[in-house]
Amino acid sequence: MPGKWEVLVLLWFAYFFYQADKQIYAVVLVPLQAELGLSGYEAGLVNTVFTLVAALVAPIAGALGDRMPKARVLSVVIVAWSLGTMSSAIAGGLAMMLLTRSILTGTAEAFYPPISHAYLAEVHTTTRALAISIHQSAQYAGPIASGYLAGWIAEQYGWRYSFAVFGGLGVLLGAWMLWRMPRVAVPEFAEPLWAGFEHCVRIPAVRRLGLAFAAELFVTIGYSTWAPAIFGKQFGLSLSQAGFQTSFWSLGSAMGGALLGGMLSDRLAARGRPRVILQAAALAAAVPFLWLLGVATTLPVALFALAATGVFRGIYEGTIAVTLYDYVDAKYRSSAAAVVLVIANLLAAPSAALLGWAGDRASLSVAVSGLSVFFAVGAGVLFSVRKLERETRIELATNSLEG
Repeated sequence: MPGKWEVLVLLWFAYFFYQADKQIYAVVLVPLQAELGLSGYEAGLVNTVFTLVAALVAPIAGALGDRMPKARVLSVVIVAWSLGTMSSAIAGGLAMMLLTRSILTGTAEAFYPPISHAYLAEVHTTTRALAISIHQSAQYAGPIASGYLAGWIAEQYGWRYSFAVFGGLGVLLGAWMLWRMPRVAVPEFAEPLWAGFEHCVRIPAVRRLGLAFAAELFVTIGYSTWAPAIFGKQFGLSLSQAGFQTSFWSLGSAMGGALLGGMLSDRLAARGRPRVILQAAALAAAVPFLWLLGVATTLPVALFALAATGVFRGIYEGTIAVTLYDYVDAKYRSSAAAVVLVIANLLAAPSAALLGWAGDRASLSVAVSGLSVFFAVGAGVLFSVRKLERETRIELATNSLEG
């Protein structure tokens, strides 16, 4: 029976391929768009539909994640989304790409985030924040690796092979996990299937955390979809160079930010301070650097802005799960994550298509600077969660005195 650290290693690689898969489309977007004859709007629409599908499936994923053996579900969905990735290699137009990439892959990948973090929290009872922050680092390592490798494969053999190679490796990993992952006891539920989702959606703090994540995700989805194309066009980089530069400087710094965020978050919690303060400060600090990224006219300035934005983005993203768990019962962790993902994905879904539409008509770089507004909005929402906590404590204290 594997121990909790082997479980973390297996899930780290699973998350690695989960995030690598998302980056492949952005890296090969230029030759893919040219071969399939897609407009900027149509190319962005693939990721927009992908995000909408993930939002619609999230409630099902959360409900099943609370009730079914999480290890088995995770192993099956990894195989499923990897098969969807492999199928994208045979797409001949927009309709087929929407089916394989947006629907098949999007449906399977929607199960991973709400279930994986809840499973880690169950296995790592005393090392939860550390385990989740280490797991979160795969969110950045995956795109860094695929950012270069997918571009290199596309340059040497064609963009279709990028999907085929990464999808095939994901299938092998999922099969290995199906054999190795230990099962954790599933709590019994007397209430209906959707009770956990309904319970969590009524919690004001959970809804606001979802809104803040939507603001951050709007930036992340839109920019990550078009970043390699922007850098390639503006600074004359090849596919592999643009894929590597945009992923390494952004996600490498975000990886460090995620690990730093996990440590700082635990320190705040140990002192009785809410973790949400750190998240709010991180998004606020990222605003000027994202604006600078859009207006940068030289590669060094753009890379500096990219790295600085990545650090603060990582601090925020590395603490999403542990912050959310402070507001919900342990048995509803998957459902709570599903609520946040539904809100975030539904509101952030238009981002890639809107940036593609902007690129068809104006400048993508100007649109990137405009995205900084969403980081500011997200920070404001997170600060309101802190205010909500204070108001709740005052109300409880008042009721106690009156009683």
